[in-house]
Amino acid sequence: MGELADSFDTLADSDMWTDIGILFGSFLAGTVVRNLIEPHSPWDLPDEVYGVAIVLGAGYLPEGTNIARMGGGLYTVDKLAERLDLKQRVTSVGDGGGN
Repeated sequence: MGELADSFDTLADSDMWTDIGILFGSFLAGTVVRNLIEPHSPWDLPDEVYGVAIVLGAGYLPEGTNIARMGGGLYTVDKLAERLDLKQRVTSVGDGGGN
């Protein structure tokens, strides 16, 4: 029974939810940065570049730097998985053969 209580304590941990918010926000920041820069840029940069920009820019945050870097890294890896068609393959696992 103590293990269940520990699990609920983890869910109630506000520091954990703060970290999750920073991670998710920095993951979404890659899309925001892309949408702000890409229309005004003469170059068609790969989406992964914007995730790397978040990783680099996270070093200037007063707090949550490593978590924000992970969010930017997650964005980078997510876009790379899309580019390599890995994400689509994983999504279609168990769909019955694509009928």
